[in-house]
Amino acid sequence: MTSSQTRSGAGLALLLLCAANFLDAMDVSTIGVALPAIQKELGMQATSLQWAVSAYVLGYGGFLLLGGRVADLFGHRRVFLWSLGVFAAASIAGGFVDSAPTLIAARLIKGIAAAFTAPAALALLLSVFGEGNARAKALGVFSSTGAAGFVLGMVLGGAATIISWRATIVMGAPVAILALIVAPFVLPADHKRSGSRARFDWAGAITITPGLLLFVFGVTNAAADGWQAFATWGSLVAALALILLFLLVESRHADPMVPLAMFRRAKLSHANAVAALFQGAYVGFQFIATLYYQNVVGWSAFATGFAFALGGVCVMFLAPRFATIGQARGTTLLMTFGVGLQAISYLFWVLSVGQIDTIVLVAISQLLLGVGYAMTYPSIQVAALSDIEEDKSGLASGMLFASFQIGGGIILAAASAVFGAAPSYGWNPYIAGIGFVTILAVAITLLAAVGPRTSAARAANYQAAE
Repeated sequence: MTSSQTRSGAGLALLLLCAANFLDAMDVSTIGVALPAIQKELGMQATSLQWAVSAYVLGYGGFLLLGGRVADLFGHRRVFLWSLGVFAAASIAGGFVDSAPTLIAARLIKGIAAAFTAPAALALLLSVFGEGNARAKALGVFSSTGAAGFVLGMVLGGAATIISWRATIVMGAPVAILALIVAPFVLPADHKRSGSRARFDWAGAITITPGLLLFVFGVTNAAADGWQAFATWGSLVAALALILLFLLVESRHADPMVPLAMFRRAKLSHANAVAALFQGAYVGFQFIATLYYQNVVGWSAFATGFAFALGGVCVMFLAPRFATIGQARGTTLLMTFGVGLQAISYLFWVLSVGQIDTIVLVAISQLLLGVGYAMTYPSIQVAALSDIEEDKSGLASGMLFASFQIGGGIILAAASAVFGAAPSYGWNPYIAGIGFVTILAVAITLLAAVGPRTSAARAANYQAAE
């Protein structure tokens, strides 16, 4: 095979993996603007309507660690193909739902499928592209498609809703089916393992998976029913008990689902912390800004979704370049500048809302936010996966994606709480909510600037002392 053929095959593999990544990220936000139409046709109560969105996040965030470990043990390509097939089937089935429970079930299944697809896709990318500039560029493109899928999901959802709200659920199926047809020809076969296969950690799986599910459910429910509701705090207490039990199981298992040493990897832990908070801040901003554009300015669902298009375009074109820079020169500075730009964007929004034309407000804030997101998102992925072995790449990817999803849920619940409580204190809820996001973004900037070096130095000193 010639070098040009090799490059062509790698390019096709990257295109396919990016398409799957785009679909996974897009489905997080694409249905949001279709909620009024869904409520009208299916007669859903307002209290259950949010679960049309949250069910996907519940499945996605709850199963990511399991999905990553299963991919490592049973083969990245095998798991990718099976989970993408389930995603396509659930997408098609979602177009025929006739009630709230069936819609929520379809969304939950799609989220679970994405939890297996996403870490397998990222692990496949790492195996296709070796170290160096090729991997950096591939990671940049992969990151940009994921970020753009999330940011542009509302734009695409708004456009699809013009046809039917069902189109927002079904529209990913043709792409997934095409990817399934092409995948066996372009993705590398799973390596045959030498020696005995690691035993699957069933005890770890049946503690961490429901633990994460209950945690995501509790945080999501808090945004709807408050922290005092039994479903909220009861789920969180049960989640804490299961997660503690999981840590105990993992410390004693010969082949743990998540080796506890993974949490002592400075780069991975630092990247996960920044990922959770950075994504959460953006989700909180998007939620409150969307309400402002629709309820105060009076924009339609499509116009509101389109307001986030400029940020998505910035991410699509700039993220690959910043990934290459991060690979060559380090990621700490890029993360710091990226989150710093986002903090400036949020501050500008708070200071300017109601003072300048809304279109100017959107254009400037989205430009700053898009460039900052393009700097931060790929830098996090490069940092998190820079020193991960191939047999742990699925697990590390699952941990990273879980940080994004769970962090988004936690910060969204907190921002929603501030937004809801603001009027009782005489505050403007929009300014209070995004003011909270701004303060958080400043704190994240400081966290990013610290970098993983402190943790690494502490670990080195500890080893030297031993």
